[in-house]
Amino acid sequence: MKKRAFECIHPARAPPGWKLRPPTSPILQPYLTLHYTPTPHHSTPHTPGSRAMSSKDAHLYGERPKHRTKAKEISSTSALAFSSALSGLIKASSSGSTAATKPTGSRARSQKDDIFKTHNKGVKKRALKDVEEVDFAQKHRGRTADEKAEDDVHYKRTKRRMEEKARLYNALKRGDVEDLDDRYGVDFDKKWADKQEKGGADSAESSSSSDSDSEEEELVEYTDEFGRTRKGTRAEVAREERRKRTLAADEPDRFTARPSMPSDIIYGDAIQAAAFNPDETITQQMAELAAKRDKELTPPPDTHFDGHAEKRQRGTGFMHFSKDAEERKEQMANLEKQRMETEKARSRRKEEIEKRKAMIREKKKAIDERRAKGQADKFLNDLGEELFGEKEEGSEDRA
Repeated sequence: MKKRAFECIHPARAPPGWKLRPPTSPILQPYLTLHYTPTPHHSTPHTPGSRAMSSKDAHLYGERPKHRTKAKEISSTSALAFSSALSGLIKASSSGSTAATKPTGSRARSQKDDIFKTHNKGVKKRALKDVEEVDFAQKHRGRTADEKAEDDVHYKRTKRRMEEKARLYNALKRGDVEDLDDRYGVDFDKKWADKQEKGGADSAESSSSSDSDSEEEELVEYTDEFGRTRKGTRAEVAREERRKRTLAADEPDRFTARPSMPSDIIYGDAIQAAAFNPDETITQQMAELAAKRDKELTPPPDTHFDGHAEKRQRGTGFMHFSKDAEERKEQMANLEKQRMETEKARSRRKEEIEKRKAMIREKKKAIDERRAKGQADKFLNDLGEELFGEKEEGSEDRA
């Protein structure tokens, strides 16, 4: 609010010769302005800065310093802004609403819901479903015959592969197969050395163990490789049995460089009845294959090119034939008929062009002949004029 636009003064503090009265403008009704009215006792107004007013009482009569008493021009823009702000304040005070007023020109904001009162969509419905009685018993669908057959085939295939891997591992362990290229990635020499070191450490620990620990282990009698009866733990007995089985399996090839001859070789003609006696699973699979084969047409029907099966651009001469045999024959006959008509029109057009070319050649030949004849006549005429003109000139000279 501009202080120099008007002066708000308390009535008791008005200087002599000055009276307070309401302003004439309706905008400034709530405020009192200071106007000078001459009185009988004071013929001259006591204006600020007069000599009748002492410096002590200057603050009582609203005297301003000299550097502030200079009038300044108020622009129309400032006055208009002040009037608009003042009218807004007057309207706000006269409205009588107890609610807090918002600044003019601001957009009204929508009041948001309380986060503790609102709920997500579908929460109540899901809560009701949770309250309902639900049977939590597990229900298993069960495997079908096809799935059981697939599981059986998968189990047999896996078992066969594991047996092959076990045989290969045993062969590598015995040394029958040499892994020169490190294809299998198993170092049996290192494993044997680690096992020996571990066995020595175990024996050292067992010798240094207390008597109470040795009593807790159960001792079992067993016969070693030399036929001696000894006592040891169950782990030592199991280790000795495994070593005996390994030595028994390697006994035939232990002291020979050539492996032993297999005993199940068939010599001569033989009928292998087992090859024609498959088990139940193979028989069932063969029956399923035969049933699928019988369902299909034998021989299978002719298949033609289907243009709709490929998503690509084709040339202008492409035509999509029908899958029906009769309709396809009719389409082929129409195409053949159109081709014959095209060939006839093409040959007829070619003959007309040849005739026109021959006629043009004849006309050109006739024109050339006439042109040559005209040139010959002109030459002879010129030659005759030349010859006869010289003779006439000679006869005139003689005369």
